[in-house]
Amino acid sequence: MTDSSTNTNVDRPAHLVATKSLRDILSDLRKAEAWLLMAAFAAFLASAFFVVKYFVGEEMDPPNWSGEQWANAMLGLGITAVITAAQAFLYASGYKGPAAIVATVIVVFFGLFSEVSQSMEREDATVRQRSEDSPVFQATLGSIQNLSVQAAAPSGATAQLAAARGQLARHEAELAACRAKYRTDTRVQQCERYEHDKIAQARGALAAAEATAGSSANMVGSALSAAIIQAKTLEYDEDKHYAMIRLLKDLFNVGGIWASFLFSIIIIGTFEYAFHFVGSYVADHKRALLVMGRDTHGELIHANPDGLAANSELAEANFNGIPRDFGNAERDQYLNQITPERTELTEVGNVRIHAEADAPETSRPDPPEAKVRDLTRERFFKLIYTEVRSRILNGDVKPTVRPATDAVTDVIRHHTKALGLQPSLIGKPERQKIAEKILEKLERETVLELNPQQGVGKPKYLLASRWANRPAPEIPMAGQAVR
Repeated sequence: MTDSSTNTNVDRPAHLVATKSLRDILSDLRKAEAWLLMAAFAAFLASAFFVVKYFVGEEMDPPNWSGEQWANAMLGLGITAVITAAQAFLYASGYKGPAAIVATVIVVFFGLFSEVSQSMEREDATVRQRSEDSPVFQATLGSIQNLSVQAAAPSGATAQLAAARGQLARHEAELAACRAKYRTDTRVQQCERYEHDKIAQARGALAAAEATAGSSANMVGSALSAAIIQAKTLEYDEDKHYAMIRLLKDLFNVGGIWASFLFSIIIIGTFEYAFHFVGSYVADHKRALLVMGRDTHGELIHANPDGLAANSELAEANFNGIPRDFGNAERDQYLNQITPERTELTEVGNVRIHAEADAPETSRPDPPEAKVRDLTRERFFKLIYTEVRSRILNGDVKPTVRPATDAVTDVIRHHTKALGLQPSLIGKPERQKIAEKILEKLERETVLELNPQQGVGKPKYLLASRWANRPAPEIPMAGQAVR
């Protein structure tokens, strides 16, 4: 696992150095670190609910947990905290390479799995609660209770059946007592015939009562079974899902559990991407500060009391952010003498200055201290451009390369105290390039226009007619430009 010198193909840290001042980079870094901490805390909570619930094995009811359940809960919290911290540190590290990719896949898989699981569990509990609180489900439960009471309590059919059974038993007993009650055969035969008739009637009544009681019991049992089946169906009603989940269910023609999974993937996947983006944002700004030779507090990085940079590859920004060029060796030696941290190449616009590590010391005087501490290439160019533009519009400078170059030199000399840089420290070719870019920019802004009569000895640009024919405007001169 290595910390690559170039974060991305577009080199985002270098882009930040080129487009933002030190103050802006530090401000954005602080904001991003706060959001990264918030994202890590949210990821920890989302994963912890599922992991702790799984480790505990019961509902989230801490007052009723046993000591073993509390130990499992602490174990789950510890595991989740370590993995979430590793995820945040990995995102903010800017690591590249196969090992970093494998680590990212592992922590992202854990985050997606646990957070999606918790989201689906929450949705499942919500659907079940909504279903159980619905009036239809409550009415079904009431119907089951009434039918259970009705099945247990004696009914009219049950009483009739008991009476028919008693009547049959009485007549059978009378039949057995006929010989004991009468002595003559005639009276015994009459008694037996009578009791046989009554027994036949009682058996008919008993059969009718049994049929009635059986039918009533079957009806109650069927109604009770149907009510129980309906209650089981209504206990988890698919129509109680969120509207978006029902839309996904109908759109993709899938079950409610798959629709809930897709819904969770969309939410948690977006969060994980945002988490990774914030971490990368922090890593890019830290890398940008290292490129500038600064730590995360914006201070210069020094390795020893002599003030030399700890890593020459990271000491790419000088004290004032003013660029070095490929001028002569004497100028480089002078820069090394007055600013030891100028040891590597720094680009600002089209100006570059190299420092020689073994430059001899000289007794030349120190330049004026710079007042602009976070001067970037845009501010450096804008300062010169604003004043040269004003002079061209006022007619003080002709819109040609040589007068514009002289004006650039004069502006730098006029702002020596603000820039901390003398015109002699930037070669004439570089100043001429700045002048050419100023003229090109003025042409794009229609302040200048191409001379239709170009040729030897004739200027390339002319002041646009709308500026040439107007009275002298109140344009800020040198010293009045915004620093």
